[in-house]
Amino acid sequence: GLPAWPLGELAHGVRQVAPMLNVTRTWNAIGAVSHMSRAISLARDFATRRQAFGRPLIEQPLHARTLADMQAEFEGAFALAFEVAHLLGRVEHAATAAHEVALLRLLTPLAKLWTGKLAVQTCSEAIECFGGAGYIEDTGLPQLLRDAQVYAIWEGTTNVLSLDNLRALASDGFDALRTATTCWLEGNDDMHAASAIRQTLDAAARWLDQHAAQRNMLEAGARGLAFTLARCAAAALLARQATWSTNHADRRPAAALQRFIALGLDRLVTPDAGNTALLLG
Repeated sequence: GLPAWPLGELAHGVRQVAPMLNVTRTWNAIGAVSHMSRAISLARDFATRRQAFGRPLIEQPLHARTLADMQAEFEGAFALAFEVAHLLGRVEHAATAAHEVALLRLLTPLAKLWTGKLAVQTCSEAIECFGGAGYIEDTGLPQLLRDAQVYAIWEGTTNVLSLDNLRALASDGFDALRTATTCWLEGNDDMHAASAIRQTLDAAARWLDQHAAQRNMLEAGARGLAFTLARCAAAALLARQATWSTNHADRRPAAALQRFIALGLDRLVTPDAGNTALLLG
């Protein structure tokens, strides 16, 4: 057989591999965000060149709105992915605040699962922005979508990481997220955004309390909970960036925050075991 040397206690394999998972899942989130950026850049460039109904696509209100929605979602994903990378560096150098170790434990699976799904959605939308041309293999766009699909699969599928998120929340994850959110929102003057973030976090806390004693219900709704927390964290990080940028005469990040909030934060679902059984019966 192949020689092997244990790197830690044999009874605690998951604990030993966890730091590596933080790295690979962070890498996955960064890769997903880069895929989104590439897809949006191609779609925006095409929209300036393609004429329809007498004017460029970029001047068509619905098409412009679609591109702006994609950009706002990307900026939220970018903010979350790189905050996780920042936290990872701080943890590795023992330079963290009291809540940041628990925060990294929570945000790593959230960033990975949300950006992985969002990359597929964004690349699919970008192909549609090209019309029939986007479906042609020679453009390279179909490969962009195929390659994006892996981000939701390796390093833990969406469902696997949604359940991992429950384990992170079972310790100090939720309190750490609330502490971080309070810091990220400090100084931001968008009261509507701040209120939406806090209200959605409160709704998530109530959802957890409601289903805490019903493990099957908790697991059935874990994906919606994970997406909700990821979007709340991303929105709060966008608010932090908007605060800094507005103070430096740049209103664009504030516009991204407003659009991201308008697209909704709450993805919570009420599990219905009976309905599921009927549909799968």
